[in-house]
Formats: sequence, structure tokens, C-alpha cells
Amino acid sequence: MNKQAIQFFTTILILGSAAAAHASDNAAVVFPAEGNKTCNDYAANSLVLQMGTTSPLAAGSLIGTENPRDADTTGEAATYTISDGKIVGFNASTPIDYALLKSGRNIAFVIYPSGGVFEDANMKLTVGGVDQPISAISLCYGLGNVAPTPPETPPLTIPSCDALNANGGLDGVQIMCPANQARSIVYNFELEQPFYSRTGSPIACVCNSAPLQECNPNVAYDPNNLANNACPRPADNGKNGVEVTTHIELNNDPYTCYTIGGTRACFYY
Repeated sequence: MNKQAIQFFTTILILGSAAAAHASDNAAVVFPAEGNKTCNDYAANSLVLQMGTTSPLAAGSLIGTENPRDADTTGEAATYTISDGKIVGFNASTPIDYALLKSGRNIAFVIYPSGGVFEDANMKLTVGGVDQPISAISLCYGLGNVAPTPPETPPLTIPSCDALNANGGLDGVQIMCPANQARSIVYNFELEQPFYSRTGSPIACVCNSAPLQECNPNVAYDPNNLANNACPRPADNGKNGVEVTTHIELNNDPYTCYTIGGTRACFYY
């Protein structure tokens, strides 16, 4: 969030005495506050814009001034809903940097990640364990924050066991792959180590095969668009996806389970 734009006023943060808790699907952080605050109490007047209502309905719309920092020039608007008078959701035409929910003098100051969000849901203002009826909503926008570009990372692979053996093995364990055998995947979990990996190195390797490339299990196979890198696709070995998925589970309770062909077995360690 733009540090020059957001100004926190510690005098309105009632972190302990109000015994307040808040919820939101998309917030980065939510602060409790108190009083009759508006968007420009938390950001520079020259930047922040506001749309809201002090008489919310079960469902309604909000109209706001054009955000000069977004892509369009058609003005801004949002729709909102309030379930049971206490649970708020919204969809907006411009990124919302933060929102204010009010119930009497209690306020939830809902701060969104850098770049803002176009929607949120399950927004609540809870005091003393009780969800409060929402008496006003303000959506605050126009700061012009830009979400950071995530660093580019190379696709993950399951490497060849032979290649790993030349560099210390699979997490320190040497894997002997039989020659002239079918491909096989070998997993090694260090049961006493965090996340079951002693060094952060790969926990699997493949025998008698080139490295296996990462794919996307959430897209459908399209023979005319192999660039989408779908995981479900016809295999060269005749498998056609009719088998039940095999699952391997590890739990720090500690026990491990596997489910093969629909049958699950578990083992304490």
C-alpha cells in the first residue's frame, strides 16, 4: 500500500478495549476503529475518493466520482448486498483500496492488498463475539497503487533420478534405478523434517525417463492449444484416465495414508 497515501491514526484504533473482531474474504488486514470516520481520515484528501451509503438496504448500488487512475472514463459504481443486515459483499467498477463498515460508533477498517480489489464478500463487524448490524458502508478508492509483479519462476520438474544421484541423491538418498525397466516415480519423505524435506531439494525423482515437466490440472486438454499445458491429456502408454486417482497423504499427527484404486490404508509412525 502507498505509504505516503495511507495515514494511520493510532488514536482511533481501539485494539483491546472494544473487544472487536472482523472478517472479510479479500482483506490484507482489518483494523477495529471507532467514531464517525470517512475515507479521507485514512488517506490524503488529494488522492482518495469515496462512494457509500449511510442508509444501506439489503441490496443496493453506489455511485462515485470518476477514478482518474483507472482505465475508463465513465464514472464509478458498485453494487452491494447485506445478508441478515450484518454480512456485506460488493462488486465495484474500479479497484477498492479499503472499505469502512460502521455499526453505531464501531468501525471495521478493511484494508485490501496493493492494487485494490473489485469485489469482496463475508465482510462483518463483530464486537464481543456478536456480529453487529451494518449502519453505513464506505468504499475508498483512487490511490493508484499498483500490485507488484510476481517474480518469474521456471516451471517445476520432477528430475531424473540418475541426474540427482550425480549430485548427492534424492534429498541425500541414492536411488538405484534398474536398467531397461518401465518408468517409475520414486518419492522420499523425511518424516522428522519440516515439510518432509531435509534440504528443500526435490522430494521425488523419475527412473528411466527424462524429467517430468509441471502442468496445469485446472485446464482442459485441447489438441489445438498445447500451449495451455493441460495435465489431463492422452498418454502414449495407452492410459486413458479411467483409473481412480491415487492419493498419498502425510500428517504431522503423525500418520501416513495412501488411497489406491479407491481403497485407503493408513499407518502410524
